[in-house]
Amino acid sequence: MKNNLKAKFLKEGYIIIDVLTESEINNFRDIMDKLLNPDLTPKSSLPKSSSFQHLGDNLEDFGQEARQYYFHLLTKPGTEPIHHAFHHPTILKTVEELIGPNLIINNASILAANKGTSYSLGWHRDVIQIPQNQIEDRLFSASRFHNSVQINLPLVEENSLWIVPRSHNRPNTTEENIAFSGSKHYAPLDVEMPGAMPVVLKAGQAVLYNNNLIHRGYTEKMKVHRRTLHMEYHSAAFPPT
Repeated sequence: MKNNLKAKFLKEGYIIIDVLTESEINNFRDIMDKLLNPDLTPKSSLPKSSSFQHLGDNLEDFGQEARQYYFHLLTKPGTEPIHHAFHHPTILKTVEELIGPNLIINNASILAANKGTSYSLGWHRDVIQIPQNQIEDRLFSASRFHNSVQINLPLVEENSLWIVPRSHNRPNTTEENIAFSGSKHYAPLDVEMPGAMPVVLKAGQAVLYNNNLIHRGYTEKMKVHRRTLHMEYHSAAFPPT
């Protein structure tokens, strides 16, 4: 099983695993409801773009606008009750099998939006921090070890993550470059990406993916409150990438 998971991760760029029990799901939902009031309604129903994810949002601002929120938990006092989610043994064991031991948490966050919210984040690879003129095709080479695993772990059924399988270890195709319209960061929001698919997850399942995959966030309108744990790890046994 270990070798099959790693082989699929290397080939497809992602895997889906079962992580949380029903009891753990309910426990985390209760913690979330204490952090993020599910009964809040926005002051305006006009849809708004998500905030810049690298900066994140403040917990006290949740629900004031009709948009998705992104909370960096490691820098938010009061979120300690949920931090143990990022040390879940199933997550840690699987990530170690994929990239190596001595894991370091790069990111521990919540993706949250209330029912009825529309959400759209443009197609991209997670190289936004690199100036576009320094993004080279070698970053997406199959021979290059990518020391990172990114994870979405929803507490409700969702399909907000969309990916282009197998795009993590190759440069963009001609069709993908056309879709990106000359940008090496984000494609326009309304563009269709060839070969794309949604990642359908049940509550308590996790998608572990190579964030060099071409991916986006999209939900036309959320049918339930979105409450997703979002995390990223790298191995201290190898240089970070």
